[in-house]
Amino acid sequence: MDNNQGTELKLLDFSKSLQIARALESLVLRGFGPQGLQTLMCTSTGQVLVTNNGATIFNALHIGHPAGRLMVKAIDKMIQYTGDGSKTFIVMLSEILQQIDRKYTEKDRGKMIREVTHFTHNVFPVLQKQVLDHSRTSSLINDKKAFCDSFDGVLRSVISPHYSARVVENLVTTVTSSFNFDLPSDHFYEQVSIITRNLSQFVVKTVGPSVTDSTTLDSFIIQRDFALHLNLCPMEKVRFVILMCSIEEQVKQEDNESIYLSTNDSLRNFMLYQRKRVDKFAQMCVEQKINVVISSVGIPKYCLQVLASRNISVIHYLEEEDVEFLSQMCRKHVILEFPRVQFTEKEIFVASSCQRVIIGGKPCVQLTPCGEGLAPYTKTLILAAPTDSLCGQLYTVIHKAIKSVYLSLILSEGPSCSSATIPGGTSFELMCSHFLTTGRWCKSKTLVNEGVQMASILAGAFVGVARILHRNVTETTQNQTRDFLIKLSRVWKRDADMNSLHCLGFDRRGTLRDMDKEGVLEPIALKFHLVSCLMDLLCTLLKTDGIIGT
Repeated sequence: MDNNQGTELKLLDFSKSLQIARALESLVLRGFGPQGLQTLMCTSTGQVLVTNNGATIFNALHIGHPAGRLMVKAIDKMIQYTGDGSKTFIVMLSEILQQIDRKYTEKDRGKMIREVTHFTHNVFPVLQKQVLDHSRTSSLINDKKAFCDSFDGVLRSVISPHYSARVVENLVTTVTSSFNFDLPSDHFYEQVSIITRNLSQFVVKTVGPSVTDSTTLDSFIIQRDFALHLNLCPMEKVRFVILMCSIEEQVKQEDNESIYLSTNDSLRNFMLYQRKRVDKFAQMCVEQKINVVISSVGIPKYCLQVLASRNISVIHYLEEEDVEFLSQMCRKHVILEFPRVQFTEKEIFVASSCQRVIIGGKPCVQLTPCGEGLAPYTKTLILAAPTDSLCGQLYTVIHKAIKSVYLSLILSEGPSCSSATIPGGTSFELMCSHFLTTGRWCKSKTLVNEGVQMASILAGAFVGVARILHRNVTETTQNQTRDFLIKLSRVWKRDADMNSLHCLGFDRRGTLRDMDKEGVLEPIALKFHLVSCLMDLLCTLLKTDGIIGT
């Protein structure tokens, strides 16, 4: 279809995708790396946003262009799995599109699609094996100290770009204390999995004290005050049930109208019936030694009086997500219908304590579940910052750090849980660029030409990421590019010593160092997933660009 033949519909060429990618890259370029700057922007609602998180910036833009929305959606999908990597993603995408725009024309579109597909299916698995062969792997069973050091290294690497060294050390210590490293490997892996999938349930954000005052509690925190709190007699266990239904019988609309229009005797009989129903529920709690009733719906005042007369504490208006999490963690069932005879054993929860606490000036309930079948338990993490905005930023950073730690863990077929990481500071990018440039990814000479172009483009993109990081962590000088090329040649000259080659990276001052010894570690799974998502998006852009109408 010709763009100029009597229609206002204009077809995109490939340069439009490059223009959008470079515009997105410019927003986060100076914020890339451990010395990254904050971005100040104003949202469409007039809210002033100061952040260093790439995903937050992209989502605040409300992009209308279809290609731009496709890029942002791809980043969101990736972050749902990795928690981080948005800046690296858009920087690599921009570098790849620039190289394609310089070297190839419209007639090469089909060839490029085949190149991307060949790279994904044939070259990428070989690249993954190369990285895994030179990764850092430590087992919780065989080498607990190395495993803990790897755990701390990943946390510190994610948190360091955002806070000072003193705050980072305090946060790493606090977060690490939330995990129990003495558990068996499979239980430890389950523990990290639970806190990663339900992080909001384990974090309480408070405003006021300094971030260095962050602490942890040995229990589950319910951010809801007691509706009725009695001084429970000293006992070994607290038994409680969770209701997701009303104690009162729900009255249909037509019945409610008939009661309203009937005599006082009918209304009195209805209220007596409801009172008997509440008495029956309270008697069941007494017979089965239930001390606390937790409800996701409100409990009327006269029902609270009945329960108070039986020394039963009540917590109501509880969030449904808290209810679901308690049910999953304790492996018990909630009550969805009013019990007819008695509670089953699967419906009775057990806790070692249940008491009122004040956190950040807000009343909460501190509940400590216990008993057989309890899922591996972690401590509740309290994040403190002077303002709500800073609390949100701190939560985002901790969320990325814990998800990165989870991605670094591998539960093998045996009893061992291992941590698989790679040194940071663009060590991964430098290693991959050298591997793709030398052509080691393909032993067969007959197949080299099928993927050599895409391998060359991706190698250049990896070097581009390293160049941008080097620029952001060093002083701006006229010889900055020359300095980077000299350091890059130093990395590649160490090809004879493979172990040293794959540990070199740029530190906070732009100096080449052994990042493994520096303790700057990144999960291998995060890097692999980023490259995989990038190839999928590139293939989609190649197939759709030039067809999308705006």
